[in-house]
Amino acid sequence: RTAFFWAVAVSWLMGVAPASAGPALLFEAGNGKLLYAEDPDSLWHPASLTKIMTSYLAFQAIKEGRLTLDQKIPCSLVATLQPPSKVGLNVGAELSVEKALQAVIIKSANDVTVMLAEAVSGSETAFVAKMNATAKKLGMTRTNFVNTNGLPDPGQITTARDLAKLSRAVVNEFPEYASYWTMTDMRIGNKRLGSHNALLKTYPGADGLKTGFTCDSGFNVVASA
Repeated sequence: RTAFFWAVAVSWLMGVAPASAGPALLFEAGNGKLLYAEDPDSLWHPASLTKIMTSYLAFQAIKEGRLTLDQKIPCSLVATLQPPSKVGLNVGAELSVEKALQAVIIKSANDVTVMLAEAVSGSETAFVAKMNATAKKLGMTRTNFVNTNGLPDPGQITTARDLAKLSRAVVNEFPEYASYWTMTDMRIGNKRLGSHNALLKTYPGADGLKTGFTCDSGFNVVASA
């Protein structure tokens, strides 16, 4: 990956005119060199870009031996109560950690972020505390997480610069999972789950990372190529 950018409310991604955008930042992933920025420190709701942090912490747990890719994790009642986008598992159903990570990254599954959070930290509340502590360690000075998936909450805030720091960390520290960010679809049983990241199919060289949408945030993307 040579560069990332983060943009918000980019209506041209959805084929809608006229285009408008909020905060944006473009940089070289290898050395962090800033190429372009527009309001990079303005507060914004991250929506499902939150799941980059959820994935990052799951990758860390695997590295530390607290999870394994083939480990089965259960779906709790709390997980089933998350609104779409979701896989829609029943209470007690299980996914491997590998499938769970892919469902979070590709499908943006809100229920599965809770499953991963509970597997890593015992509860979503404890996991969110770890998300915020990790954000501070990464120098994400204007970020606050309230949940694991980016569902609407006025307290869930970040900036383009902070998300750039997180994105660079997840790619540079965990290159072994690069293929997860490039996948355009996956299967869980008979279900085919597709990515919302149209750039993976339309922009030559695109290889990640994550999209998001809520009414408060508009259309968000962290993209790499």
